[in-house]
Order: sequence, then C-alpha cells, then structure tokens
Amino acid sequence: MISEIVRSKANIDNGARTRYANMWHGIFLLACVALIPTVLHRIPLAAMLVYTGFRLAHPTEFIHVYRVGKERLAIFVTTLVVVLATDLLIGVAAGIVLKMIFHYSNGVPLKSLFKPYLEVQEVDDETSLIVARESAVFSNWIPFRRQIEQIGLVQRRNLVIDVSDTKLVDHSVMAKLEEMERDFEQEGLRFEVRGLDSLRPLADNIHAARKGGLASMRRLTVVAEADLEDWLLDNFVELGAMGYTSLPCSGAGRSTLRNERSAASPMVRIEIVTPHATSEKIMAFLRMDVLPEHAVTACVEAVDVVRRDHFSVSLDDRQTVKPR
Repeated sequence: MISEIVRSKANIDNGARTRYANMWHGIFLLACVALIPTVLHRIPLAAMLVYTGFRLAHPTEFIHVYRVGKERLAIFVTTLVVVLATDLLIGVAAGIVLKMIFHYSNGVPLKSLFKPYLEVQEVDDETSLIVARESAVFSNWIPFRRQIEQIGLVQRRNLVIDVSDTKLVDHSVMAKLEEMERDFEQEGLRFEVRGLDSLRPLADNIHAARKGGLASMRRLTVVAEADLEDWLLDNFVELGAMGYTSLPCSGAGRSTLRNERSAASPMVRIEIVTPHATSEKIMAFLRMDVLPEHAVTACVEAVDVVRRDHFSVSLDDRQTVKPR
C-alpha cells in the first residue's frame, strides 16, 4: 500500500478527512483479496482507470485550480501536458521547475527556496511565536513543518506563526497551514497565523498565494451637498468602508454656472480607500440610489498601499464596525 494520488482521490471523494483513510483503505483491500478474490477478478480494471483518470482531470478541476491562481493553472496544465508527452517523472519535474520560476519572479530570494528563515520567540509559559522571513513556499515547507511540530505538538505549546515579513506564501503552504491548525485543535492546542492580511492575495481564494509589497486598492472621491454627508457615510460604512476622510468645501457645477449663479454651494468632499470589490458596491449605490435624485460627483483611481488589512473588512470587523 502506498499513498498515491488515485487512492487519495478515491478517499477524498468518499468523505475522508485524515490520513487514517489510507490505512482503512488498505485493510479493506486486504480483506477483499483474502475473502472474495473471484469477485475482484470480475471488476473491469480498464474502465475503473479511465473513470478515475477522468475524475482527476475533470473540467471542474481546471476551474478550481484557476480560482486558486493563474500561475497554479499554468503549473497544472504544464505538468499534465509534459506527463502525456513524456513520462510522469519528467512532467512532475517540469511543474516543479516552473513553480520555482514563478516564485523567483515574485521576489523570493534563491537562498530561501529550500531553507526557511525562522525566528522563534517565547510569548509566555504556554505559547511560542515563530516569525517567518523571506518566504514560506512548498520547497522549504518540510523543515518549516518540523519546527512547527517540534515546538507545538512535541513540546505541547500553543503556537503563533507570523508571516508578515515574508515576500511570498505560496498556495501549498496556505493549505498546509490550514491542516496544521486542524492538527493542533485535535491535540487541544491553539494555532494562529498572523500577517496574512498584510500580504496581497494573488487571487480571490482562501488558499491563493500571498505576496509581500504594496497592495493595489481603489480610492473613491465623492463630492456632494453638505446635508447628504451623514447619509452617505452611513451607507459607505455599511457597504464595507473601513474609514474615510470628510472635508467641507464649496463649489459650483455645470448647471450652476449655466444659470449664472456665482454663489458657491456648501459641499462635502469624502475620500475612501477600499478594495476593488467594496469600491464596486459603493459605486453601484451611488449610481442607483444617489445620482437619480442628487447632484454628486464621484471618481475612482487606483492606489497602492503598504498594509491591505487597514482597508479590508475581516470577520471581526464585520461584527464590530457599525454605521454612524
């Protein structure tokens, strides 16, 4: 019995959650071979292989991989094509090489591709902190995992992982950190990952790779009548704005100038920095609920910010941030 992909896929399809599924899989196969060998000989093996292979390369798998990240899809397709064109080992090697090229292009230093740079600190008598630097990627995950298991599971300590100083956390490590959290929970220990919000996700998926550096956001500038200020701000906060700048101003629009009125009206200028999705919600609100009845000027521009989490709504934020 070996832990290979077809058997793992069969286990997952049937609800497996831990590696014990492989052990029970082997026990059931052994029992079938010993007790009902004649029945096993009647199973059409070719048809099973074709069916399982189709499940492994089902179109939905391509869609799922694309949602995790475009670079993940490129690696997946490259590995598949090279395996079909040559053999399994060459295909896997091609996928690994391409993945390393992507990591290097995303700023991962060559020295950290295979060696994690970790700093261990004691928080209190029961908790330790591991600060990861440079990168946390698939090729340096094994020594990283050993450190986590040694400090947390062997020494029975709660563990906090800080990845805010890394240049890249790839999708493989994102998934593995989630698995480690479940392992710690089963042992009655606490496992926390910090700093992910300070990194920029490369796709809109929980397991997407996270990259350090400036994060792309949207800055909305809204100019409206002063008496609309409170109503607009309440709705902006409800739609996900995590902060704003509001300044009184005065001005005259095209209709005012056309009617030759020189007196400027009291106005308010509101600026908000938000993720793209929140920006779209606010602009939709302005188009549908505000512009039909009020003279409002709104513009959107792309900006880069150092810390994305200062402008993004987390689960805790949703529970605590209230409209004005």
